[in-house]
Amino acid sequence: MNFLNWLQNTPVAIFVAETLWAYPLLETMHTLGMAMLLGSLGLINLRVLGYKRALPIIGTRDLLPVAWIGFSINAFSGLMLFTSDAVNFFSSNTFRVKITLIVIAGINAAILSRKLYTSGGDDAALVALPGVKGLAASSLVFWVVAVICGRIYAYYPYYSY
Repeated sequence: MNFLNWLQNTPVAIFVAETLWAYPLLETMHTLGMAMLLGSLGLINLRVLGYKRALPIIGTRDLLPVAWIGFSINAFSGLMLFTSDAVNFFSSNTFRVKITLIVIAGINAAILSRKLYTSGGDDAALVALPGVKGLAASSLVFWVVAVICGRIYAYYPYYSY
C-alpha cells in the first residue's frame, strides 16, 4: 500500500484528481479507446462465430491495428485514472477482477490471432481449427464482463466486492 499511497500523491495523480477537466477527459478517452478495442475484437470474434459470413476472416486482420490503438489509449487513460485514487481502486475486488479479465482477454486475443492469421486456408478451415470458436466466444465474455466490472466500480466504488 505504500507504493499506492505514493502513486496517488504524485503530481500527475493530483492533477488528474483535482483538475476540473482532466478526469472527464481521461474518462472520455477511455470510452473511445474501449469502443475501438472492443468494436474491432468483437467483430473478429463474431465473424469467427458465424456472423457476417460474407466478410473473409483473413480480412478481419486489418482490424488489429485499430484494436491495438484502442488498447493503447485505454492503457494510458486507465493508468492515469488509476493514479488519481490508487488505494481505493486497488482495494476493490471488482476492480481487481476487471484487471484480471483484461489480462486473460488479452492473452485469449493473442492466441486467437495467432491461430487465425498464421494458419492460412479458407474461412471454413480457419473456423474448423481446434478451439477457435471457444476462444472467440470466451473473448466476448471476458471483455463484456470486464466492462461490466468497470461500470460497477464507477457507480458503486465502496460497495464493490
